[in-house]
Amino acid sequence: MRTGIVSNSTLCLPLLNYLRSAGEDLIVYSAEPAVYDKGAVAAFCAGAGITCMHEKSSGQSVYDWAAAEEPDIVFVIGYDRIIRTNRLATVMPHIYNVHFGHLPEYRGPNPVFWQLKNSAPTLAITIHRINERLDAGPIAWTKEYANEAFFSYGYVHQLMSYYLVEGVNHLLQLKKQAQPIPVKEQDERRSAYFKRPKIQEVCISWPTMSATAICNLVRACNPWNNGAISFYNGFEVRISDAEPVDHPAIAHRVPDPIANGRSGNDVHLAGTILDTSPSLMVACNNNEAINIHTLIVNGILMPGRFAANYGFIKGQLFSNI
Repeated sequence: MRTGIVSNSTLCLPLLNYLRSAGEDLIVYSAEPAVYDKGAVAAFCAGAGITCMHEKSSGQSVYDWAAAEEPDIVFVIGYDRIIRTNRLATVMPHIYNVHFGHLPEYRGPNPVFWQLKNSAPTLAITIHRINERLDAGPIAWTKEYANEAFFSYGYVHQLMSYYLVEGVNHLLQLKKQAQPIPVKEQDERRSAYFKRPKIQEVCISWPTMSATAICNLVRACNPWNNGAISFYNGFEVRISDAEPVDHPAIAHRVPDPIANGRSGNDVHLAGTILDTSPSLMVACNNNEAINIHTLIVNGILMPGRFAANYGFIKGQLFSNI
């Protein structure tokens, strides 16, 4: 049985390594942006002895590849182009997409970001049949797991690249045994589509976001955006690690709903630096606070415990975009 992988992402590499080690008849197609006509996926395949067609160097489309190689089953992983199923209907009956999120609740190109930002209680990896609608095909396999506090965007993708091996292997075994691959239609009543995050969605809004929401955004932006964006004295600052904390300066205060993030007896606006030593603590909405462990300013990683050395002053404010 010939297995085809279509991918522009290194997230497919653990799967390729597994399938090669298992002696599978494996072919790969990639349109990954590349230097010298070869990206990381094609370079891995060259070193591992896996047949790989790279779109730029070959001049062939994914449809040409499928017609020439005649795979029995195809898995699409991190491929950023729409595949028209009607152009593959005569080549193969089914093609599967790997989606790193819940379906149908988190359709769209970047589900990990939105699941972390929205503090979804669980994360998921889903394999579904491709049809004419984006991320809407019937589901063949899914794995759900808890959204842990230590998860970041990068770590979740790495974790799911290994869960991917489990899901693909499950479907391949059914196919090899000539068993039907059962699928379940998605419930359109629960469907939601999330676009790629824009600048406003990776920036901290101090007056409106809770300490937990800010820390969730930080996790969702790390490492691809070098953290969540804020500003200090006109300079862009990226917060790359933070956690909610209790702070005596704002504890047990009763919020005043018309005081824009302060309490009636509190002068600490959301975004105010409460301490710079021994750690960098900042006031948040609803009389909460965060401890900022690391920041990035002008590409330089700055530990929060040295904030005063870098010019961060107690009483001054972080601001919105």
